Amino acid sequence: MSSLRTHSQSAAALILAIAAINTSHAEQSSNGLTLEEVVVTAQKKTESLQDAPISLIAFGSEKLEQLGISDVGDIQSAVPNLSTAPHPSNRNSLTAFIRGVGNADLQITKDPAVGVYLDGVYLGRSAGLTADIADVQAIEVLRGPQGTLYGRNTTGGAISIRSAQPDENFSLKQKLSKGNRGYWRTLTQANLPVSDTLMVRAAFSRSAEDGWVENSGAGKDFGEQQKQAMRIAVRWLASDDLMLDYAYDQSEINGGQLAYQLSRVTNANGAGLTPFAREDRQSTLSVNNLKNSSDDISGHSITATWFVNNELTIKSITAYRELDEFAYQDYSASAHHFSGGTFPSMVASGAEILDTNTDKVQDQISQEIQFLGSLADGKIDYVGGLYYFKEEGSEDQLASLNLLALGGFPEIAEEYYEIDASAESLAAFSQLEYTPEILEQRLHITLGMRYTSDKREATKYDNLYNNLNGASVSGEQTSSKFTPSVTVAYDLSDDINAYAKIATAYRAGGFNTRGTEARFADGFDPEELLAYEIGTKAELLNRRVRLNLAAFWYEYTDLQVDQSDPVNIIATETFNAGEAKMSGAEMDLTALLSRDLQLNISYGYLDARYESFIQYGQEVSNTKNVPSAPQHSYNISLDYARPISVGELNAAIHYSWEDEYYFSTQGIARKDDVGLLGATLGVSNIAIGNSELSVQLWGRNLENKRYAAHEIDWAASGFVTTIFGEPRSYGLDLTLSF
Repeated sequence: MSSLRTHSQSAAALILAIAAINTSHAEQSSNGLTLEEVVVTAQKKTESLQDAPISLIAFGSEKLEQLGISDVGDIQSAVPNLSTAPHPSNRNSLTAFIRGVGNADLQITKDPAVGVYLDGVYLGRSAGLTADIADVQAIEVLRGPQGTLYGRNTTGGAISIRSAQPDENFSLKQKLSKGNRGYWRTLTQANLPVSDTLMVRAAFSRSAEDGWVENSGAGKDFGEQQKQAMRIAVRWLASDDLMLDYAYDQSEINGGQLAYQLSRVTNANGAGLTPFAREDRQSTLSVNNLKNSSDDISGHSITATWFVNNELTIKSITAYRELDEFAYQDYSASAHHFSGGTFPSMVASGAEILDTNTDKVQDQISQEIQFLGSLADGKIDYVGGLYYFKEEGSEDQLASLNLLALGGFPEIAEEYYEIDASAESLAAFSQLEYTPEILEQRLHITLGMRYTSDKREATKYDNLYNNLNGASVSGEQTSSKFTPSVTVAYDLSDDINAYAKIATAYRAGGFNTRGTEARFADGFDPEELLAYEIGTKAELLNRRVRLNLAAFWYEYTDLQVDQSDPVNIIATETFNAGEAKMSGAEMDLTALLSRDLQLNISYGYLDARYESFIQYGQEVSNTKNVPSAPQHSYNISLDYARPISVGELNAAIHYSWEDEYYFSTQGIARKDDVGLLGATLGVSNIAIGNSELSVQLWGRNLENKRYAAHEIDWAASGFVTTIFGEPRSYGLDLTLSF
């Protein structure tokens, strides 16, 4: 606990210093300059960012457009201590880690550790998270476990996406974008008030790009893709007390996967592949036939909000969602390309080393009832409710293991498995914030409670050895957990508050689809996390500066850890093999330097290490690394806006940095430290009749940095394959608003 005491003492000293600075400037004139209030819904209610005792970063629609964020994967560079990477078999799915907590493998029988929510609806699968979001209003990233209001599977944190809602004003916006490498996008958004009580909002987007690695073989280029997304929302004010919201969203992604380039050989077993290894990013690679991958995601939701009285609001969120995914990945691009296509292939798929064909289907229903209000003349604010979630899905994969065939094991040339799975979760939760009369009502005590019951069932049929060894096994996992939290906050002044909290969270158990039959039925148990956090939120210098700080300490037990099978290169087993300690800090600073210039700095520090790691019965924690846990990460941006004769001149420059980190526990597959520079320049609010035109130039990775977006260490096979990140990109946006 010495690290926690050190963080606590440093934070306490900093809080007192901030209070002193603010007091000394309290009498100075602000010249009318103040930061705009940031409104969030992280605690299931509308409140100021400064009032929420959470390490939280929020992006409104304007900031999202400025940063070029159109899907969940784009936000990593703007949020320290958040790391995302494309999933190995499908770029359309993302693995997400917050403060070093997450999971690198996405399966129908395994839950993510970072929960993603769309308009309050939990997305059970991480498939398709790179799909466009047609009408996003805000994205909030909640760092740290959210075991009370968001429940299970938020041991790392939560990403909450809020869509724009219909309102009483007519509006129409058309945006056209064009960039290098064949990129284009069109986005249409419209809001139509049908009557005083009925409003409709619709949005539709389409986009395409060529990717950044040419495929000289058959099929699409690597990374080439087409996207489309739509959303229709209807709001009906049924009475003065009842509001009904219906929404339907649908997204599609089609295209070729990103290229896994053989980048280096790690031991003698891979020596035969040395001629095909390249550490530099290649602009051209090839495979025999790059099949088209696709994701189709859609969902319906109905939200009923009943304003019972001034002290009570009841909200019901009912949702149904489904996804259909096919992913093809060929890991042979380097061997095929640099051997001129002559590297022998010994199975029907035609892959040189390994390819996978994966189908995944899932549907889910969820129901949440929330009670929001106040008691005791406003001394107690509360949120409570009930939650139900059920999903059913299937996943099958055909893997052609040509590398093993070439190594003298032709009988293991192919592996096929089928998974049928279901999961059910039921929870009751409450959070009460009490503000007593004492201490001038500056003290706030919040108690959170959640009880969750989970059940998961799965059946696996696995066929190895070319039909010589087929077997079916089934398993069932049940668990329940009470996850309380306590937060004590104190208002040092009207503009400065401090908080301390203890929170718990857990992630349900499950099964590893890539495991052996012998272990599949047993599955793995839940993991648990106990978190301590202290922080302060301050608005200084007459609200020209906003400074939010947090320090945290985690005790992470029964970690669900994937371990590579020593024989089969695509097989893994998941064990509750570990204990970890994580500590760190975050700083988010926003400052109005002048009437026209705003500075934003966010910084994250993370120290993550295993205290115990049992691998096949052996303690190996001293040889393992916590994946996706960069020690330092930060981003800096300068935003400039000034009225000119034809409208408003806008310019922004932003720089993000991440220290090196590992993609797996092995300590070989890694992402080197990298800093990426981006910028925008444009003119907005140009009057054209009754409409307004905005023109914006944009650029990302302007220095054309070479970096690994993801790597796979093929363990005993002796080589590493790498997906390199997107090179320099640039383009132009034209937006016409009516």
